[in-house]
This record gives sequence, C-alpha cells and structure tokens, in this order.
Amino acid sequence: MNKLKIFIFSGVLGCLLFSCADESLSPIITFDQAEKGAYVRLIERGDALVNLFDIPGSVFNYSVEFIDLEDGDLVAEYNLDVTYQGADGSTAGPVRYKSFSPSEFKTTEAGLKGVDVSIPATEIISLLGLSEADVMPGDNFAFDGSIVLTTGAVFGAENSSATVRGAAFRGFFDFGMPAGCPSDLAQTVSFVTTDIWCGAWDGNPVTGTVDIVAQGAGVYQFSDWAFGSYGPCYGGGTAGGDLTFQEVCEEVSFTGFTDSFGDTWTFESSIDGNDWTIKWENTYGEAATSVITFEGGVPFTLK
Repeated sequence: MNKLKIFIFSGVLGCLLFSCADESLSPIITFDQAEKGAYVRLIERGDALVNLFDIPGSVFNYSVEFIDLEDGDLVAEYNLDVTYQGADGSTAGPVRYKSFSPSEFKTTEAGLKGVDVSIPATEIISLLGLSEADVMPGDNFAFDGSIVLTTGAVFGAENSSATVRGAAFRGFFDFGMPAGCPSDLAQTVSFVTTDIWCGAWDGNPVTGTVDIVAQGAGVYQFSDWAFGSYGPCYGGGTAGGDLTFQEVCEEVSFTGFTDSFGDTWTFESSIDGNDWTIKWENTYGEAATSVITFEGGVPFTLK
C-alpha cells in the first residue's frame, strides 16, 4: 500500500474515531481495532533533562493512563526499570526503580486507570550507585516501562507496534532522562527542499516553514520531517513518528530514526552560516535535501 492510500485510510479512520459520541470509549475502540493487549498512553509530561547546573532540582514528572479492554482494570502492575548509559560507554543497572500497584492508580479524565509519576534525578543517581560528580554531558538514564495484566501477560515497547508508539496512540513505555545543559531550540524556521525522489518533482524547490517542537530534555521533533516534499509526491501529508534530534550542551545529533509507518531514516547534515542542510532518505525509498535557515545563525554545532 503506498503512502497516499495510507493517508486517505488514516483520514477516514480518524473521522470514524472522533465522531464517537462518548469520548471515554474512543481509546478503547481505537485499541480494540488495532490489537488485543494493553499499553501505556502518555497524558502529559514535563522536562526529563538532568540539568547539570541543578541536579537536585531536576525532576521528571509525567502522567499516563492504561489502555486495555476494561478501562485499565486489567492492569496489575506498572513497572519502571532504569539503566545508566555513560557517554564514555560505561553502564550500571538495570535495576527496578518503581512498581506501581492498582492501589496507587487514579482515574483519569477519560475514565481510565492511570498514574502520576515523579522521578527526581538524585534518587536514580543514588539507586544506581553513582554520585552527582559521576554524571557528565551525554550520559543517559534509560527507563524500560512495562505493564503486567491480571492474566500475567506483560506488555512493553518490545511487543508493541510502531503505530502504538507513534503520535496518534501516544504509547509511552521507554524513555530517557539525559544529562546535559538547558536547551531552547523550539521555534519556526523556513526551509527549501530539493532533490526530491518522486517523478512529480519538476525541479522547482519546495519552500515553506516547519516547527521545531520540544519533547523535553533537549529532544526535538520537526513538525514535518519530509519538509514539504509529500506535497508534490502525494498531494499532501507530513512525516513524523519517532524521528528526533537532541541538543546536548550546544551539540546536536539525530537520536530517533523510525517514522510513523515503520520506515527507517538516515541523515547526513552540515552547517554553513545560517543554514542547516539535512540530506535524508528512508527505507521506503523517499529522499531529498532540505536546507533549514535560522535567522541570526545556527545556535549549535553538530556532533
């Protein structure tokens, strides 16, 4: 199935889902049509950065709800394991950080069971046998989340699809608390895209603007990773999913490489003055070169 057909199907499916009269039932209907099982859905989140200028004040807060066939009542445990990943290759863990039981669950606005989580950086540093002085820029505290149902079935990122983990379903199993400096790259920038893969491109560059959207902890997504190229090729649409880049103390690197269709992307990029040039392609066969312009100069270097 080509992506144009997928866009059309997704639009029709979206109309059906959001026309449901009872909003509390819509996630169950969506999930039930997609897969029998359960997953953790993100409601809201704060900044996950372990700020090296203020480690004691670094706390990651987030809220989730559990999606299953019984409004979350089938969830017996929500577990979080954490591993320290040093920028120098050193590791510690994994260790169990926390296990939440039904007595700790709340009822969300959607009528589902869920939980509010607060993770102080000092707590996980101590749990892993480290000191604050051990934590350096580029280090990461990687969390592996999972839920256990009353049947004993376990669900995590490993047995959840890219669709569940994508933007529409907001699946939230695994996440990181990277160590670094505060970052503020969120803004709207202009782009020019050329060398587009499809035959509909007639040599005229595609121009427009794209939003850099903060995900927390110095992690960012573009609002359209295809930078307008889906217009001439498919008649519209944007590229998203788990595609991300991260700034660590004014150094940027790409950190997420799978789009919402499950295709893997690769990037080559360079900086010249005000321009960040990204040459991208993916395993579906799409490719282009996009030049993103920052007024006043690109505020980072590439790692």
